[in-house]
Amino acid sequence: MIDRLLARLQQIPDVDARGDEPLAPHTTYKVGGPARRFVVAHTLEALQATLTALRSVDEPTLLLGNGSNVLIADAGFPGTVLTLGRELSHCTLTRDALGAGVHQLEAGGGCSITRLLRLAKQESVAGVEFLGGVPATIGGAVRMNAGTREGEVKDALVTAQVVRPDVAPAWLDPTELGLAYRHSSLPAGAVVTAARFRVTDASLEMRERLDSVLAYRKATQPLHLPSCGSVFANPAGDSAGRLIDAAGLKGRKLGGAQVSEQHANWIVNVAGASASDVRSLIALCQAEVARQFGVTLRPEVQVIGDWGDWSDSEVTP
Repeated sequence: MIDRLLARLQQIPDVDARGDEPLAPHTTYKVGGPARRFVVAHTLEALQATLTALRSVDEPTLLLGNGSNVLIADAGFPGTVLTLGRELSHCTLTRDALGAGVHQLEAGGGCSITRLLRLAKQESVAGVEFLGGVPATIGGAVRMNAGTREGEVKDALVTAQVVRPDVAPAWLDPTELGLAYRHSSLPAGAVVTAARFRVTDASLEMRERLDSVLAYRKATQPLHLPSCGSVFANPAGDSAGRLIDAAGLKGRKLGGAQVSEQHANWIVNVAGASASDVRSLIALCQAEVARQFGVTLRPEVQVIGDWGDWSDSEVTP
C-alpha cells in the first residue's frame, strides 16, 4: 500500500525520509523494532514543514535525539520518528555576548552534549561542565532539564528556541520553559531547536575539575555498555541506586539485560537484550524497592512504541 505521508515528506526540501527504519541503531540501548517512518529535518524551514505535514494524520510522532532516554518496543513504533539534522546540530561560541567576560555558547537541538563540552574545553570556558557524561542531545537535555549532582540545564541556560506546528519559532527563558527537576512544561509537539548557555573563562582549576568529573564517571558508571544512563530519578533525600543495591538487585539479570554491577541505577544490555528484557528488569526494580522500602521509583526513561498487552504487573521478583 502506498504511504502517502511518506511520499509527501520525501518532497520537502532538506528532509530525508524513509520507511520501516530499524530503531535499535538510533538508541543507546541498541534495542527496539522499526519505525513506520524515519525523518531527518536538516533546517528550521524543513522542520516546520515536516511538523505541519505530520499534523495532517492521526498517528503518533516521536522526536528522537541521541536515543538515550527512550526504550523502544521490540515491535517498533507505529508512527513517524523525527530527528534533527545538519543546520540544527551546530555549536558555536560568541565571546562577551552577555557582558565583559561572559560568553554565549549556542548549540542546535541536534547537537550532542559531548560535542558541546568538547568545544567548551577547546575554548577554555566553564559553566556547562556539570553535563559531563550525560548521553543526550541539547534538545533532549533542555526538554528534561538534564543534569547531575553538580547542576542542571536551567542553571546555565539563558534561552532556548522552541518550534511548534503552525506557530512561529520562539525563544523562551527557563521560567517560560517551566524547567524543574528532570522536567519541563513543553507540550508534546514542541521541538527545542537551539539553546544558548552562559559561560565564563575557565581557570586551570575548573578545567581540572571537568577532567576529574569525567574520570570519576568513567570509573563508577558502565559507559562501555549499551544503556540509557540513569534509569530512575532519585527520590527525595535518597538515591535510586542505593535503594536498588540495598534490595539485593545489583547484578541481577533478566534475559540479556542486567542491573549494572558498577552502578545499580543503570540497566545495561550485556548480551543482545530485547526491549522486553529491559522493561521487565525496570519493573522488577520498582516492585522490589516498593516492597522492601515503601518507595516508588519514577523512571526517567520513556517507554515508547507498541507493547501489546505487556503489563508491569506480570513481572514478579
